[in-house]
Amino acid sequence: MKKRIVSGMILCLALVVVGCTGEDGARGPAGPAGTANVIYSDWYETDPWVQEAFYGAIERTFTMTTTALTQEIIDHGVVLVYMRFLGISPEICQLPVTVEDVDYRFHFRARAGSIKVAYYSIPSPGTDPGAIPSGNVARYVLIPGGALDEIAGSRGISRSRLIDSLGAMTYEETCGLFEIHE
Repeated sequence: MKKRIVSGMILCLALVVVGCTGEDGARGPAGPAGTANVIYSDWYETDPWVQEAFYGAIERTFTMTTTALTQEIIDHGVVLVYMRFLGISPEICQLPVTVEDVDYRFHFRARAGSIKVAYYSIPSPGTDPGAIPSGNVARYVLIPGGALDEIAGSRGISRSRLIDSLGAMTYEETCGLFEIHE
């Protein structure tokens, strides 16, 4: 009787071992995005600025187009836009920003496929602010939701706290965090 039980156990063990071998299955779904998935542009020349009316304000605008900006990033990620201004300190500013020397407010509007950068005169928003000097440039940084989650988790903070802190970071800090190169 003992031999039968032992033989049965050996047979079961052999079946388990043989049953565990075979071909590899299909690859599973991709994991969360990392900083490698952060998308950033080269610097765009901001000329020419086009005059447009927007809810009663007269703005000057220019548009950066990119297929990388999806509705998914707009809904669940973060879009950052930076401008490098000539003759202004700090030289590189995250939008939105007020340039006090000229009393202009620079901001952006993102939609799938494009980012429109705009500025208007704060004291007289209903009049054309005029063109700013050429040579200023802008760039965008697109951070998918998965990358936000990964970075927040690695820092031990919530996603919302990370998003809040991105607005307070300097350009250099953002570049360091997301390994963005000039």
